[in-house]
Amino acid sequence: MVNEQLFKITIGIVVLWITTQIILIIHFWGAPQFTDMGGYIAMAQHCFNKNEWYPMLHDVYSDFIWAPGYINYLILQLYIFGTTNMNSVLNLLLNIVMLFEVYYLAVKFFSKRTALIAVIIFCSLLSNLFIVLGANTENPFMFLCLTALCLVFSEKWKCIILASSLFAIANWIRPVVLIFLFIVIIYFIFVKTKFYNYVILIVPYIFILFVIGTMTEKKIGYFVYQSTTSGNNLEQVANDDAAGTSMRSKDYFIENQESLTFKEKDSIWKERALKWIKEHPGKFASLYFLRIPGLYFHDNWAFMSHTTTVPLWEYLSKGSNEEIKNQFMKRIRLSLVVSVTYYVTIVFFFYAIWINKKKFFTVKSIFPITVVVGTLATCVFAVQMRLHYPFMFALVIYAASGLDAFIEKQK
Repeated sequence: MVNEQLFKITIGIVVLWITTQIILIIHFWGAPQFTDMGGYIAMAQHCFNKNEWYPMLHDVYSDFIWAPGYINYLILQLYIFGTTNMNSVLNLLLNIVMLFEVYYLAVKFFSKRTALIAVIIFCSLLSNLFIVLGANTENPFMFLCLTALCLVFSEKWKCIILASSLFAIANWIRPVVLIFLFIVIIYFIFVKTKFYNYVILIVPYIFILFVIGTMTEKKIGYFVYQSTTSGNNLEQVANDDAAGTSMRSKDYFIENQESLTFKEKDSIWKERALKWIKEHPGKFASLYFLRIPGLYFHDNWAFMSHTTTVPLWEYLSKGSNEEIKNQFMKRIRLSLVVSVTYYVTIVFFFYAIWINKKKFFTVKSIFPITVVVGTLATCVFAVQMRLHYPFMFALVIYAASGLDAFIEKQK
């Protein structure tokens, strides 16, 4: 297929993709948010009602400080629009920009044809359709990180400083941004960049985190510049009842929990988890490797998180009745069916690795390295299917290069 024909097909798919998202937004406008998303909105609304930004002094005794950058983003929406319903429209705008960024990166590192294929794959993934509906951290977080990567890869010093700032703001939403900083450093090593580029990448990042932490400390008495959920997440996968996913055990509950600060609780959970890991290294290792395929099991997470379907933790918990099990299995079957394109993408991702195995250590390998490093780091803690989303852009682009090579080989 010549590029002109592929271009026309791609444009048609993009128009259909955008139109479908608009229809979804209209249909689900004002619908209630479930799981973490409902929690984000509730906390944002509470702060807004108090005319404060998050965290408030009251939150010192919460279990943890939770995605502070994102909750403040929702509070800002409340100040501007008076509602968080506009979040889905903003998600759509961010989604469209990220689609162009995927195209830009694919052109820069591969070819225009690979880029067009990457766009088609990106639009065909179910998560990239339904993600606009939820008040999730994924869209704004990935927008910041992907934009920062595009700026860094331009290798202009002003762009690198701006990218560093965007990485710092992204860290305020989710600490996973450290993975992207690692990838940038790997890229700098590959292209043998000048030393000052490392400096202007790290210094603004640290400075902004310091400013955020200092402002929070003046407000609540604690230096907080990101989520403090690591102890909670680690405890969920390091206990006697752990099953490879998010599972709260008896070790989660702390005596007089309400009277302890988030910092004290985080310290206790970490201490308990590390003690358990030390006593059960084999079980922790086996559960760790079980979480890797679990992280990529299906691509239906964005839709399911917008419904009241039975969650995995409820199915795995003791005492699950037959009705819950039947609902859960029905949900799994549906997820597998609608994830066919996603599975094909994963196949071509590994195909691209295979055909490039003899020349793997080139600048193009930053894409599979992003997926591998991101996966290994994420699976240390409790995983959910949505947590693979930050690495999907890299998987899509590299899979597109594999599919492009496969088509050329067939010719």
